[in-house]
Amino acid sequence: MMTQTQTGALLHQDHLQTIAILQSLDELVGRHRNPPAVEGDVRNELQRLAATMRAEVEQHFGFEENHLFPEFMRRGEVGIVTMLTHEHRAILPLALEAADRAEAALAGGFDAAAWQAFRDTASELVEREIFHIQKEEMGLLAAISALLDPATDAALAETYGRVVTKPAG
Repeated sequence: MMTQTQTGALLHQDHLQTIAILQSLDELVGRHRNPPAVEGDVRNELQRLAATMRAEVEQHFGFEENHLFPEFMRRGEVGIVTMLTHEHRAILPLALEAADRAEAALAGGFDAAAWQAFRDTASELVEREIFHIQKEEMGLLAAISALLDPATDAALAETYGRVVTKPAG
């Protein structure tokens, strides 16, 4: 049985929050075949996406790559680090592009081309990020539990609290 580590619990919470954002994004693009007016619920969803996606992915990935993965490398766990880092390199630009496109729409709305580009980016982001989170939930969290001693886990959890900030509200 896998025991829950402090670090694993923090990453799991991040995953749940990111999944909620991605599900909302998926629902938004699924509801509108044509460019929606950027008002009401659409405006709220775009604001939420723009405010959170960049920080969520940059900070979460940064914590893993700069603090957690080096611990794995010290223990010889190169495979999982390499796989997840490659996925980060594919997902990060999509997340930043989705945030940029949401911000552009908030400023000037969507025309047909902008909406199609946003939908394409959003769909690819949702697919890649959900699959990535599933891998981390099944593999990374178990590996954290198996590889990290309680002192290292506590130190990483403290570091997480310093480097990962959550948007207000």
